[in-house]
Amino acid sequence: MNTHQPDHSAYFAFRDQLLGPLRTTVLTSQQLCEAGRLIYGHEAGLSLYGIPAADMAPKGITLLGRTVIECSVDDYTAPVADALAALQAASQPQGPDAGNPLIADLFCGSGNFGHHLGQRLMRAVHAAELDPAVFGTARNNLDRIGSAITLRLTDYRDLLRELPARSTHDTYVVEPPWGPAFTAAGLDLTRTSPPVPEILDDIRRSRDGLPCHIAIKTNDQIAHDSLDRSFTGARHLATITPAPSLPSGANMDFHLYELHG
Repeated sequence: MNTHQPDHSAYFAFRDQLLGPLRTTVLTSQQLCEAGRLIYGHEAGLSLYGIPAADMAPKGITLLGRTVIECSVDDYTAPVADALAALQAASQPQGPDAGNPLIADLFCGSGNFGHHLGQRLMRAVHAAELDPAVFGTARNNLDRIGSAITLRLTDYRDLLRELPARSTHDTYVVEPPWGPAFTAAGLDLTRTSPPVPEILDDIRRSRDGLPCHIAIKTNDQIAHDSLDRSFTGARHLATITPAPSLPSGANMDFHLYELHG
């Protein structure tokens, strides 16, 4: 019996570099390809906006070290967009502008999640990013691909105040910085920055009682039932689990919920 376990030490060492000294550094093409190999098993696994790692630099795409770790890649976000499209096609939207639902990417990062949702659902996307360095690279990249995403350097709460509820098919992408939420016991969504329950309360207040959809990324090890506790009163719609490439606790899951007022 083969008991050999993959050695992920190179990944963890590289991750420490990307979240440490390279956190706000624009990575080289070689570093991007290495990230693809170490995180996803092959260099093209790091692909954003339909552009794989090896083609990013020639196309003017720039990624910071932190963004490479925090981003949601094409192979992850495209299936989530497909799942959401199927769910929304199965229900009739309601609301003051039911036929014109909005997408709000509240913690934009690379903007790739909102990019895929907007393309798949054929809707306008509004996005907020508070970190100036992340905003700058995202703005560059979205301009390079000709994206129609409306991206603002602002706090997510300011974006919510400017986006009155339109439809029960309105969709909010929730990917706050994990920071202290990434614990030895798993990801504690009550400790993200800001905490996920607080974000959901802010969304509810902006909705005037009209339900909406939430797309959220977690890792595959949740601490203290914090996902279920954060979404108390919401309806779970789907969980999309990409094939794992890293040890437990370092892989990604995506969840879709219906949030009620």
